[in-house]
Amino acid sequence: MKKKKKANRSHTPLDKRIHQGKQIKSPFAKLDGLINWSSWSDDFLPNMLWACTLTGSLERGRYLPIFREVAVRAREHLSENKDATLCHNFLSTLQQSVFNDIFGPLALDEEVHRVISSVTLLDSMPGISLWRGLFKPSGTSQDLWNTLSRGVFACMDHQSEEATDVRWLKVAFIGICGRIIFPPDMSSAVDDILSYPNRGDMRKVRPMIRALEMSLRSAETDTDTFKSIQAFDSGPIWLEMFNKTNCLSLPNTDVKAEDRAALCSEVEEIIDQIIDHFMANIENTSINARLDATFGLVLYSLCITYELASLPSSLLASGRILLRTITENFITLSYLQLKDDATIWLQYRSYGSGQTALAFLKTSALSEAPDYIDMDRLEMLANEDIWFEAKDINLGAWANKNLRAMAQDAGVKDVYDRYYDWTSGFSHAHWGSVRDTVFTTCLNPLHRLHRIPHPMQPMPSVLTDCCKLCNRLLDGLNTLYPKFTPRIRWHKPDAVES
Repeated sequence: MKKKKKANRSHTPLDKRIHQGKQIKSPFAKLDGLINWSSWSDDFLPNMLWACTLTGSLERGRYLPIFREVAVRAREHLSENKDATLCHNFLSTLQQSVFNDIFGPLALDEEVHRVISSVTLLDSMPGISLWRGLFKPSGTSQDLWNTLSRGVFACMDHQSEEATDVRWLKVAFIGICGRIIFPPDMSSAVDDILSYPNRGDMRKVRPMIRALEMSLRSAETDTDTFKSIQAFDSGPIWLEMFNKTNCLSLPNTDVKAEDRAALCSEVEEIIDQIIDHFMANIENTSINARLDATFGLVLYSLCITYELASLPSSLLASGRILLRTITENFITLSYLQLKDDATIWLQYRSYGSGQTALAFLKTSALSEAPDYIDMDRLEMLANEDIWFEAKDINLGAWANKNLRAMAQDAGVKDVYDRYYDWTSGFSHAHWGSVRDTVFTTCLNPLHRLHRIPHPMQPMPSVLTDCCKLCNRLLDGLNTLYPKFTPRIRWHKPDAVES
């Protein structure tokens, strides 16, 4: 089934980014030194945890009026304090009586009381005694942790509706206290913020709210300017939530064995037909670089696909490594097909023979050969076409250009972009590939979606992509040695058998 592109992805396309030497520069590179990066979920969400809990358990039409009520009551008590926010670190500086005046009405509502009382689980929360003095936990400890988890999850994405609502509350309170100055020509924008979310184009209002919230974060961290606050440190809160709750992960899944068996059967049939087609195209028993390379690359790819279908490895790191190999087979054959020159076919073959000889020479110099190498067989392969003592060994690329350039020349750069870059990381142990293979994301929001070891976890199967590439290789075979019509149909379940 064809995957649809995710419509709401927000990123700068590759062709719009600046290429400088061997680097692709960040879209923000020109602002280097002018931006102080901060993380909503890591650093600032926990400082509004009381509000986040409400977004995770109440309907929006219920919690937004509560936000407004709290902001208005807080203004009545705190408008003279230039450091005042509705964040935990500032609220921790209040007297219990003032705190109760602001939040007391919330404690009278049984459901709201229950939700906010989940905050009282956290010993490390600034001013926790104030919250415990007003909100008495109800329900089991697990119920409270679940409530806390729902709130964190709802607001973890900094652009989610719930997170934007909480960030709006921070902005709205400081705004109604008269501490945000807007130029006269922005009066309409001010009305949009104060009337949020019932006025204005949300495609403009929501980003404006998030930008304003970021600009006000110094009120939570700059103790030199804001004398009455304690600098907020989210680290102890995240650590406490990690220590007091368990990690969560999804169970493994697999491609059904009977489905993989069906692909194996189909590939076997095609391999048998290719062998027959090869024998029909042999003209003599001398070296034929064109014939051997064409059929060899196709059969090599089909054998890899068969191996992947035989075992669950199509879902594992080895599947990605082997998909990369099939991609290289396809690009190589496409380039050879484009040139279709006897010299270049022989050049490809001679390079491979030279690499075999090089492997033999290096292994011979070792005190002990690796167990996976059969030295007699390796020497035979090195000498098969010509005694390797009589030929040079090319240490560069066989076509004097890299695979990307070959793909461009052959008009198959789309295949290179689609399959080669990411799969190469699994061969070269790039961090992204290591992380994708042996770690999974903990699904407990209270753990900040951290990584936990989970080796052998299934990833999306490579079998469909292998089938597509093998069919394109078979197209090449048909072009060079017509007519060969069989194609793999396993990945097209709705296709009618011919």
